[in-house]
Amino acid sequence: VEKIPMSFESVDHYLESFHYSLLEEIRADISASLEVIDKAPFGELISFDEKPLGSLFFKVQVDYWRKLSGDGKEPYRTLPGDIIIISDAKPETASDLLRLGWNWTFAFVTRVNDGENDDSNASTSFTVKVATDIAISERKQKSLYIVYLVNVLPFKRVWSALRMRKNLNLIEKVLCSENEKQDEDKCDVCSASINDGLAGEVNDLLSKLNDSQAEAILTSIDLLKCRHKPSVELIWGPPGTGKTKTMSVILFILSKMKYRILTCAPTNVAITQVASRLVKLISESFNSPSAEVDICPLGDILLLGNKDRLKVGQDIEEIFLDYRVDRLVECLVPVTGWKHCISSTSGFLEDCISQYNIYVDNELIKLKDLSDQEEARKEKEKIISLIDFVKSRFKSTASSLRRCLLTFCTHLPLYFIREENFEKMLRLMSRLDCLEGMLFQDYLGSKDVEELFSCQQPIEVSSDALLDEWSLPCLRSQCLVLLKDVCQSLGELSLPRAMSKESIREFCIQKASLVFCTASSSYKLHPVDIKPFDLLIVDEAAQLKECESVIPFQLPGLRHTVLMGDECQLPAAVRSQVSEEAGFGRSLFERLSSLGHSRHLLNIQYRMHPTISQFPNSSFYHKQICDAPDVKHKAYEKRYLPGRCFGPYSFINVPLGKEEMDDVGHSRRNMIEVALVMKIVHNLYKGWGGSRKKLSVGVISPYAAQVLAIKGKLEQRYDNLEGFEVKVKSVDGFQGGEEDIIIISTVRSNLGGSIGFLSSLQRANVALTRARYGSIFVAVSSHLDLYSSMLTFQGFILGRHCLWILGNEQTLLNSNSVWEALVLDAKERQCFFHAAEDNDLRTTILDVKKEYDQLDDLLNAESVLFKCQRWKVLFSDNFRKSFVKLTSSRLRKSVINLLVKLASGWRPKRKSVDTISESSSQIVKQFKVEGRFVVCSVDIQKESTYTQVLMVWDILPLEEVGKLSKRLDDIFSMYTDEFIKLCKEKYLEGDLEVPKSWKLCREIIQYKSISSESQLNSESTGVEDGRSCVEHSRVSESLLLMKFYSLSSGVVNHLLSDQYGEALDLPFEVTNEEREIIQFSRSSFILGRSGTGKTTVLTMKLLQKEQQHHNSVEGLNKARKEVNRFEGEADEDNQCVGEASRETLRQLFVTVSPKLCYAVKQQISQLKR
Repeated sequence: VEKIPMSFESVDHYLESFHYSLLEEIRADISASLEVIDKAPFGELISFDEKPLGSLFFKVQVDYWRKLSGDGKEPYRTLPGDIIIISDAKPETASDLLRLGWNWTFAFVTRVNDGENDDSNASTSFTVKVATDIAISERKQKSLYIVYLVNVLPFKRVWSALRMRKNLNLIEKVLCSENEKQDEDKCDVCSASINDGLAGEVNDLLSKLNDSQAEAILTSIDLLKCRHKPSVELIWGPPGTGKTKTMSVILFILSKMKYRILTCAPTNVAITQVASRLVKLISESFNSPSAEVDICPLGDILLLGNKDRLKVGQDIEEIFLDYRVDRLVECLVPVTGWKHCISSTSGFLEDCISQYNIYVDNELIKLKDLSDQEEARKEKEKIISLIDFVKSRFKSTASSLRRCLLTFCTHLPLYFIREENFEKMLRLMSRLDCLEGMLFQDYLGSKDVEELFSCQQPIEVSSDALLDEWSLPCLRSQCLVLLKDVCQSLGELSLPRAMSKESIREFCIQKASLVFCTASSSYKLHPVDIKPFDLLIVDEAAQLKECESVIPFQLPGLRHTVLMGDECQLPAAVRSQVSEEAGFGRSLFERLSSLGHSRHLLNIQYRMHPTISQFPNSSFYHKQICDAPDVKHKAYEKRYLPGRCFGPYSFINVPLGKEEMDDVGHSRRNMIEVALVMKIVHNLYKGWGGSRKKLSVGVISPYAAQVLAIKGKLEQRYDNLEGFEVKVKSVDGFQGGEEDIIIISTVRSNLGGSIGFLSSLQRANVALTRARYGSIFVAVSSHLDLYSSMLTFQGFILGRHCLWILGNEQTLLNSNSVWEALVLDAKERQCFFHAAEDNDLRTTILDVKKEYDQLDDLLNAESVLFKCQRWKVLFSDNFRKSFVKLTSSRLRKSVINLLVKLASGWRPKRKSVDTISESSSQIVKQFKVEGRFVVCSVDIQKESTYTQVLMVWDILPLEEVGKLSKRLDDIFSMYTDEFIKLCKEKYLEGDLEVPKSWKLCREIIQYKSISSESQLNSESTGVEDGRSCVEHSRVSESLLLMKFYSLSSGVVNHLLSDQYGEALDLPFEVTNEEREIIQFSRSSFILGRSGTGKTTVLTMKLLQKEQQHHNSVEGLNKARKEVNRFEGEADEDNQCVGEASRETLRQLFVTVSPKLCYAVKQQISQLKR
């Protein structure tokens, strides 16, 4: 697989450059399916017949499809192009297929056999071609299984298109070879203009658009003036700039100008959105010639594709090919079609009385056969009257005719049936409706009806007798005349015969002037004999792989194309990393843009509140996009929830989330973020309160496991609510959509800043541009290549009014991606908030931590429990370790509750239990919790001010508290008297004890200073002497122990990486400053238990550095002497030596103990001697 170049020397070079990347992508797709084969749909084979085409073709049938995975996807339906496995056992893993004795083969579904119920959930009868003959006919006595893997029909179509070599006009245009001069000048030979009849309507449409949209439309129309020179135009449409609206206006105008247009898109969602917008525009602009019958002809428009995948709704059902074919078949069949309906209605209106008499005679003949007089009397009473007969029979025949006329008016192009015929059919339906209404009047009796239908000759109505025109006789006469006229007119049309659906399908494609389909489905147009399309428009062109665009490019006669898209949005998905690196996912839109092809930028966005659009506009679009006046209006800013966190744009930091792999191990989730999303959605629902105002909420996450987790928690509780809608999708699934509120869960939470594919710039862009009014980002503060992460980021902005992002601040700041810029931007604009600031969110986090027994995660000054308390709480490593060892969850909760109370300023009233020892009283206190004691002290921390903080040392049983007390006394003995005094000071606010603070101008010294070595020795008396002896002995032992175990870089990397190759945190607690020192590239880092020689290693490093410095200086001096000796510069030599002698190496050794420091100094002095 070679990298696909940016320009090409020939058509062959162009088409062949995609071959191996395509094959590798197919391989990767099948391989990925084999990895999850245990979740794949499967069924047991119940019949198979070898086809006459050869030994490798079989007609097969399965009993039913079983789908084991509960991922919420739609039931599996067999489709042509499916790759399946036929095996004599059900494989649970891919390795099962390699076992000795297993017989299996790949198979390709060539067609789904006819006779299947369209409404069934799965097709169980189909034809396959097997890769190898596994002697199926000999295994009829043994069970066989069919397992679905993947559908490769889109790949097969691309492969065929790459080898097609048909119409090469557009392909030659986009080669961009270095030898070819790119001429984008407009053609001066051809000319085209909008005729005067359309000019007024076109100008009216353009007046409703902004200048950039109007310019793009006029440029697209201008393309079609040239009949001999191929052309490619790019329209750059960032999110919310009206790209779909612009496209619909282009299509509307070109359809009025009688051009044939093919519109393609990479996805079914994108193509249905464009089709829906155009249908709406045509319906709103169509003026029906009949006030009584409002029908919009849509026969010019056709939508191709699979009904299930397109998710065809009522708004576009009338233009869907399969639906149109079914409706036309009903009207064209000889027995019950339009001819029969017209004949039946005409016959009834002309000879209704005789039909009634025949009916009565037949009923009387039936009565003669009855022997029971009573029964005969009852049956005779059932014979309906003439008026009831007329009502029943007319309603039946007229409704069938009306259905056929509606079908023709809706599903046949207006130019095909001609406007005069269209008006005749509308008038006929109007008169039939009026006649039916008159016949069902209460005052009308059988005698009136008999008199009406006895007249055999039609009544002529004078033009000035308006009242007579709506009388029963006149209506009957008008219907008869119109029926004859319409029958003659329709008979003159070249309507297809309903011999087969295929002939009608081909007829619909040939007659449509606006065809919509995916780029892949456009392959179906190649074998159809159709008039060439004048223009190809590709929507979401930046998502379409360039090799896929080759399919529609080669349609006969096509010379012009318009590519509409945004390369800052998500590119096409590529499974294989090899193909991805080769550029297989690159679009033609992106390639041409990179080569400097001119683009028309749609530069006004109408979707997002300005606070949402600000960051993507500056980060992705270089501030080229303007906000429309509507979105800048104060009324566009909406508040759906109270609190500072829930404005139009918010980043909510969630520092305690934990990312974890799902059960399969292929995706990630974060249950803290799941709970927060659920709480926010619930609060939105409560705030909505059943109001009549519609509210749409979109929840986006880049990980499938997170999407499933959120959907699982929702449990359809917000489904089928009129006015309140919640959608949960991945970033890719949300592209092209928009909601009032978007909530984003970023999932990732780690100290290394690893965010995986979330770093994609396109994916970010999609996510950030989905909100109309506001957005929330939920990030997990521990993580989120710069270009690709910006694209991912933009994909999130789909919200109109609110965008709320949940995420981990530290993770994203360490990600070296656009997410880092996002967090900093949110802080700068004061849109950055902590989850702990909101009571509901704080409570939700605590509940989740309790549920998952993760209360130890809360032991952090920045956690949701302590961040907003009066006292800042610091936790020692010993306390954390002791807390983790607590087996009782009730005891853990009690300890957490006590610490929260202490942090709030609460103190117990019984002072007798507070003091821990005489020497440290008023500083160190103990608090009893269910037989254990939490030991705390007051400390002072220097930040913007000197402030008292609460230090939690440990939680111990009573018998171990004394040992801790002695250790703390040793520590506090090094504190200055002033520091101890300030720690003892108290400040009360009512019953609460709150921390005191002092300005930095007052210098507070924590540790005592030791002026000289003699003073150090003279102060060692009493208990101090004992501690000194112990300390000196430990130092001596440490200096004698010269054993140090070195680790290779590979081992260290392994120890500091998790199973996914991501960096782990240091195995102990360090400050930010210490972390910077440790992570500095020229730092050394030694980790070891007590007595392993850490101090010795550091001591030796001091000597080693001094020796290296001495050698380097001596070597420099020696080299200078040699140079000077040859150059005879003795004087300068002496000067250089003097300068070198003045160079001094300064080293600083720092340790926690003054005595240890003194001992090291003595040891170094001895080693030097």
